[in-house]
Amino acid sequence: MHLWQLDLVGGVPLADGREAKMVTGIDDHSPFVVTAAMVAVPSGRALCDAFTAAMRRYGVPFEVLSDIQAVHWPARPAAAGGGPVRAGLPQERHHPAAYQAAVADHDREIERWQKTLRRELLDHVAPFESLTAARPARA
Repeated sequence: MHLWQLDLVGGVPLADGREAKMVTGIDDHSPFVVTAAMVAVPSGRALCDAFTAAMRRYGVPFEVLSDIQAVHWPARPAAAGGGPVRAGLPQERHHPAAYQAAVADHDREIERWQKTLRRELLDHVAPFESLTAARPARA
């Protein structure tokens, strides 16, 4: 639980035609899944809520890697719950291309897990009736 990787997965079909997303997080060493939270909109608040719930359950990691920080995490610690900055975690903002180059070895872990998630669950589900109905299926 030293380093967590966080990312978003799209393509969770809902019956009303919308597409939900999943905030995913794994421990870099294990890779143990620390979060797989379903969200309708990947807002700063939704990401912070998923991240905070994971920390409450598993403790605070020393570091977090994510290419979604610059786009979705709030820029100010007080905004939308604060994200990793509010938790006092090291956080760097990178352009997505620079992030990919800087953490390519680590990034493979979460991308590999997401590929399995898509292949074994998301590619085979009919649209979920609602976001609430999709939440239990992620586990």
